[in-house]
Amino acid sequence: VLRLEPDVEVEGNWVRVRSDATDADPERLKALAKELSYTMAGVVVSLGVQRGAVVRYDLFERGSDVDEYQSVPEYYGPLPPGDAYSLGANATVVGRLTGADPHRVREVARTAASPGDLPPARELYEEIAKVMGVQP
Repeated sequence: VLRLEPDVEVEGNWVRVRSDATDADPERLKALAKELSYTMAGVVVSLGVQRGAVVRYDLFERGSDVDEYQSVPEYYGPLPPGDAYSLGANATVVGRLTGADPHRVREVARTAASPGDLPPARELYEEIAKVMGVQP
């Protein structure tokens, strides 16, 4: 974590870790979130906007990836139907781990075939963060 020169903030029940290195590389963000979750034996969410068009989160509990979401599941290419479906938010899991209202998670964390079928990515990102109770 220190090699990433992060900005660390405490906000409510969450600790926010932000780094230019992880903002630029979604795979590094996911790896950092998984490592923090494993090391702290807790819940960690990585949440971001990829390529200015797609919102993605990974939710980890004790180092295990328990939910993942991508606003446009096939943005990076075709997927088998089960894989595309699995990139939708699991509102029950999100609610259990973040305290979010599952009904609101279902309303906000929508998926679509193209970015144009959803609100602008930054707006969707902020809505999801708000529902989860994390600072965008």
